[in-house]
Amino acid sequence: MIKIHYAMTLGEKLKKARINKNFTQEYLAEVLQVSQKTYSNFENDKTKPDFHQVEDIAKVLEVSVLDFLSGDNITVNQNDNEIAIAQNYASITVSEKLIEQYEQRLKDKDEEIAFLRKLLGRE
Repeated sequence: MIKIHYAMTLGEKLKKARINKNFTQEYLAEVLQVSQKTYSNFENDKTKPDFHQVEDIAKVLEVSVLDFLSGDNITVNQNDNEIAIAQNYASITVSEKLIEQYEQRLKDKDEEIAFLRKLLGRE
């Protein structure tokens, strides 16, 4: 039995989603208000976008943020010349920085909700 695990990088996922929408790197760079070189670095995994940028990209490309942050593995099992391919395992391969940004964003939202409830007298 041979097992091969392949997880797409964030850059590969960004590029695949962009191409599926027939968008250019220049267009996404403009939407994100970054240079084309900066966006190219995201797709080439030279740098990582921050969580807000991932959210913006997901919105423009009409995909879930989780599609970018979850694993996209291909497993190949070979038994008696049969090959079975299973895709889209939910292994999470997210950088610690993205996790921290996401957790901070959730905390900020909770604080905003508490503040608004206080304003409305619904504590």
